[in-house]
Amino acid sequence: MKLKKIMLLFVVAIGLMTLMSTECESEEPIPECNGIITATTTGEIEQTFCFDNLNSYTYEPTNYISLWAWESTTDIGFDIKITAVNEQAITPGTYNCGSGEPGFVEFIIEDQNNPDSDFYKSKSGTITLTEASGTNFSATFNVVVEGYYNGKSMTFSGTVNK
Repeated sequence: MKLKKIMLLFVVAIGLMTLMSTECESEEPIPECNGIITATTTGEIEQTFCFDNLNSYTYEPTNYISLWAWESTTDIGFDIKITAVNEQAITPGTYNCGSGEPGFVEFIIEDQNNPDSDFYKSKSGTITLTEASGTNFSATFNVVVEGYYNGKSMTFSGTVNK
């Protein structure tokens, strides 16, 4: 009788130890972005992006500063541009985005096989420029963008560090 109780306790103990030693499955962690631009969209598309492939960078502070980057693994791009107002040099500060404003953001989805692909332009929001030179560009942005073709809106926010 004692042997049966000891064996039952032993089996229960082994079962508990096995149960406690197994790991729970968890969601995959979001990989760290080592790209030029880290951005998140909410609304029509809810996703985090890492734009790691610089296509072009133009620094003409009395005209405009423009940066265009792509994700190397997708056909998704990002264009940010700040235009000088009255030929005054662009300096660190916050710029409004939207029709007729100096700040401009464009979120580009180009997929020949996807009828939902679109170009999204800034509708409202801000770009806060913290540094700009011939070699560096740092900013944060929080912009509502609207599709050129589908008219759908989403919020696009993130950081730029070139």
